[in-house]
Amino acid sequence: MSYLEEKSDVLNTAAALLHQKGLYPVAAHPAYYSCLQLMKHIWLHSMEKTEQELTRQQSSHKLLIRSVGEMIKKSSVANFYVFRGNILKLKKLRTDADYSNMPFDVEKSARALSLSRSIIPILKNY
Repeated sequence: MSYLEEKSDVLNTAAALLHQKGLYPVAAHPAYYSCLQLMKHIWLHSMEKTEQELTRQQSSHKLLIRSVGEMIKKSSVANFYVFRGNILKLKKLRTDADYSNMPFDVEKSARALSLSRSIIPILKNY
């Protein structure tokens, strides 16, 4: 298990604990980043790309989503559609939780956790 996979597991656990404690806006952040860590793991290990290639990009999150999505699509179109739709929804929830001047309640937090839980098993296949 890589350090990124370990971090993903820790972030996933943290998201669930934060949600349970009623810290709803804060739960969305680790829910998203648990997926991002797995995408970075795929980038480095399965795609055999480098940290430098990723850090040279202005939008590393968009690059990871697009590149990992393309990889998933080559082996499973069904998994690609689940991944692509859900990661974009989760990213939007994380952005809303972190930056928006709107309430972020139990339903939104639960949705972030649910989306993350639907994405992680797909990413772990790669």
